[in-house]
Amino acid sequence: MTASRQDRLERLAGFLDRFLLPLVLVFAAAGVAFPAPGRGLDAHGAILITLAVLVFCTGSSVTFAEITGMRVAAGRIALVLAVTTVVLPVLAWLASQIVTGAALRGGVLAAGVAPAEVASVALTGLAGGEVVVAAGLLVLSTLLTVLLAGPILSLLGAHSSVSALSLLATLALVVALPLAMGCAVRTIDPFGGRERSLISVLGVLSLLVLLWLVASQLRLHASDGLVAVALVAFLAGSSGLGWLLSRGAPGPRRTALLLPTAMRDFAVAAGIAASAFGAAAAAPLGIYGVLVLVFGAVTVYVSKRHRAT
Repeated sequence: MTASRQDRLERLAGFLDRFLLPLVLVFAAAGVAFPAPGRGLDAHGAILITLAVLVFCTGSSVTFAEITGMRVAAGRIALVLAVTTVVLPVLAWLASQIVTGAALRGGVLAAGVAPAEVASVALTGLAGGEVVVAAGLLVLSTLLTVLLAGPILSLLGAHSSVSALSLLATLALVVALPLAMGCAVRTIDPFGGRERSLISVLGVLSLLVLLWLVASQLRLHASDGLVAVALVAFLAGSSGLGWLLSRGAPGPRRTALLLPTAMRDFAVAAGIAASAFGAAAAAPLGIYGVLVLVFGAVTVYVSKRHRAT
């Protein structure tokens, strides 16, 4: 890579870093206003591919040796998993009472039993948090969803047939493999660190594309006002829970605990909602996907500004 190209990439990375928040809002608005291209791309798996690229960029920020750091946070991870498994479904049930209609209530409720959002791992890396802790929470929360989503929803009067094989296959292809590949690049370091600006640019661009793709899936209706209020209430509650559970942890670990707690996987939640409450119940999860990605991007922006001061 020539010096001039390296300089251009560094300037582009700085621009994306400086204007991340307005870019997030622009890309989300573009997805809602002009949905056809995003919907067409997603028909060919664009959301999962973009997530995989985002996770690869995240993995390239840590070495395999650094992954052992997750042992230090094992106690806090266990606490977060135990508390979120119990509290998040309750928060989602309370938020769902804002909405009228059994299907829409079910969609809000499904967010409470979903695992941590896949993008929360990448966003943790962009925010300077401990990626391995966030990845550990993602993996373990997904396993808990496979085991417990059905029983929890049954206690609340629903019937769910969550596909364990589908969840684990998605986790392997979209999270485990790209994360391992990114860690391998960082560990071997074949380019002597010269690729860091390129990966930084690619990470932010993949986040913006992901947000555009998710926003393009929205099909807004008059009844979505109350749904949005309910989902904002749930996101506020889960964010507050993440803040409480991360108190006392070192700064980078706080981010790694906050984001996976606050952000639940909207795609998995949509599948659970459709299975437990019918296809119409999946409708609110598009709104939720945009909300959690905007929340994560804002958290990254604030974290970077805080580190800069």
